[in-house]
Amino acid sequence: MGLYNHALWQVAVKALLFDEKGKILTLTTPDGYLDFPGGRVDESEWDTPWATSLQREIKEELGGAVRFDIKETVFVSKRQYHREGQTHYIAAIYFRCDYKGGAVELSDEHAQFMWQTPEDILRGDQRPMSADEQKQFELYFKGLSNIRR
Repeated sequence: MGLYNHALWQVAVKALLFDEKGKILTLTTPDGYLDFPGGRVDESEWDTPWATSLQREIKEELGGAVRFDIKETVFVSKRQYHREGQTHYIAAIYFRCDYKGGAVELSDEHAQFMWQTPEDILRGDQRPMSADEQKQFELYFKGLSNIRR
């Protein structure tokens, strides 16, 4: 190994999609992990705004009927997964979004969805994708409403 051992990072855009009651749309992966709408930015989206990539991902994962407004970037977290003997690193940029309506129609990337409060998410049984992601949720949700674990 040389002086530098740089990881190659993929970038994902994710939505914390809030309804009018303050609940957040959560997804469950087929293997039981907590997830949120969004996904990796495509190579062809090099010159595309992050928000446009997020809109595409939400349409792919939740169907074309879901309407939402993208508000602001709220945090960035780190994830990794292992496939075929390789480790893949992902930096996930999270955006706060307001749900405006429309039926959720899940793609085959997720097993189910639920609307949960931030407290439910922090106390939930679902495993987050990474420890860093869990830490970022805690910091963000505490900042939103002084949630204590």
